Amino acid sequence: MTPIRNHPFVARLDRSIRLGDEDLTALGQLLSRRAVAKKAKDIIVEGYEYKALHIVEEGIAIRYKLLGSGKRQIVNVVLPGDIIGFPACFYEHAVFSVAAVDRMTLSHVPLDAFTALCLQRANIATALVWFAAREASIYAEHIIGAGRREPLPRLAHFLLELLTRLQAVGLATETTFEMPLSQEGIGDVVALSGPHVNRMMAELKAGGLIAVDGHEITILDRAGLQKLGEFRPTYLASS
Repeated sequence: MTPIRNHPFVARLDRSIRLGDEDLTALGQLLSRRAVAKKAKDIIVEGYEYKALHIVEEGIAIRYKLLGSGKRQIVNVVLPGDIIGFPACFYEHAVFSVAAVDRMTLSHVPLDAFTALCLQRANIATALVWFAAREASIYAEHIIGAGRREPLPRLAHFLLELLTRLQAVGLATETTFEMPLSQEGIGDVVALSGPHVNRMMAELKAGGLIAVDGHEITILDRAGLQKLGEFRPTYLASS
């Protein structure tokens, strides 16, 4: 396996559509410019103009909206292989902010170079449709969760979603993962307060569904947690 095929973005594209040698060469050139984002640094700020993408090689970020009341809603967790600046670069001004949760290694990609590659390499453009479909499915599940699921099933669903996504990029075992968010951060994803998240986590532990050791979460009863959260991982199939 060539080094560029090991890049999480390329590996995920390759799972959607098999990439040829010319595709890999073009991607290697596209991803050659590296950048680093420090922990807690805003990479994109809502309302500003951006004409470059950052493709995540290492590290985790959050895509969020800060409301006038000061409340924050996290709309997605950004993992290795994800694209930062999508959709920000396609609007006059960014509609969400993105902040690094920990230190990140990124590939800096000018938007014009990215769009030129999509025009030149049909395989890559087609595979990116899967990225857009997966993002839309994740957002839809979060809307359904906040709008219709009770707090405990909502949290169960999110934990399984995050485990599944982290497994896809090699950051989780079959049952265990490191939670990258604080309880307040989890609350900002599932639309609950930090203390409410704490109570719901305690309830999941008391029910024998999960174990928690610091930031490490282990799923003890996946079938039970899936039933509680009505979690069906098919919407993440292109991860």
